[in-house]
Amino acid sequence: MKETNINVLADTFELYMRKGKEAKEKGNITLAKRNFLLASETMMRMAQLSKGNLKEVRMDRARRLVEIADNVGKKPAKIDKKNDDEEDDDIKKWQTAQIPDIKFADVAGLDDVKKAITIKMINPVKYPEKYKMYAKKTGGGVLLYGPPGTGKTMIAKAIANEVGAKFYAVKGSDIVSKWVGESEKNINSLFEEANKQDRAIIFIDEMDSLIGKRGLDTHNDKRVNEFLQQIDGFAGRNPNLLLLGATNRPWDIDSAAMRSGRFSQKIYLPLPDAPARKFMLEKNMKGVPVAKDFDIDKIVEDTDGYSGADIEELCDRAKDEPLLQAIATDSVVLVTNEDFDRVLSQMPPSVTEKEMQAFEDYNKEIGNYIKKKK
Repeated sequence: MKETNINVLADTFELYMRKGKEAKEKGNITLAKRNFLLASETMMRMAQLSKGNLKEVRMDRARRLVEIADNVGKKPAKIDKKNDDEEDDDIKKWQTAQIPDIKFADVAGLDDVKKAITIKMINPVKYPEKYKMYAKKTGGGVLLYGPPGTGKTMIAKAIANEVGAKFYAVKGSDIVSKWVGESEKNINSLFEEANKQDRAIIFIDEMDSLIGKRGLDTHNDKRVNEFLQQIDGFAGRNPNLLLLGATNRPWDIDSAAMRSGRFSQKIYLPLPDAPARKFMLEKNMKGVPVAKDFDIDKIVEDTDGYSGADIEELCDRAKDEPLLQAIATDSVVLVTNEDFDRVLSQMPPSVTEKEMQAFEDYNKEIGNYIKKKK
């Protein structure tokens, strides 16, 4: 019943939007307002049947339709111009994508991840003749998945730096929220811009919000189909165009995207182990005045279960009190382990045990599938 409701509401929404635009073009302000408000109401009903990022996107769209209805007949040129500017700004952002300055050496730990990515994405660009000699298969995308704050974006930027590639970073939710009804056009535009570069990486975060499982929402289905068409064979058109995705919810991505030639390689980025946590702590505390008995190994032990983003936040907050005292006394106040203990007592890990269990279950499912294939 839910699937039917979503599809009916989606068709109803499109009908009201079309009628609203037609009435606006004809100068029938009253009818245009009425249809835009009905479209807003329909979109809000779709939001109530949705979950997660998609629900937020639809609620935002419904609110903006109310604003559009209120402004019909007042300043139409300004409204249209604003929408045009938003599209131009996004395209301009893609065109001016830069090569990141983050290197693999800046990423803590994850040696197995770095090795897999080097084989799959970096070496084919650096040593194409060697790969040809060994008939090594290239192409296809790589999906990074894991809990929030484990360094997926840093890894993506480091890859771009290693191969000297322009870096196009896009969030799946941004595409959906800005281009409801025109997502397919936006996806096509992104690939076109990246294909113009000698070397480029398209990095799409929040992949689950862009290509969710099909069958529940006609708009999502169209978006997924367009995305799959774009990535099919893109390596053949431009072997120096790399596709990298990231998600915290790999189980919500449409299975068709995971097959060979698409996101055939899936790499898990776990929470940092002890050596990685120590690397992060040392990096964040480099040059900071600390007490002589400052014990970084104790903090490493105390932060088991914390993500890389958590550790960065921890270090920043631990400096607050010493900094305030240094300002008040016009002196150098040393950071101590007690400063870290104080923050840790108020700052639990951002990744819950329930979330970690979901990843363990997913990885176990993948492992069982690989064993069956063997």
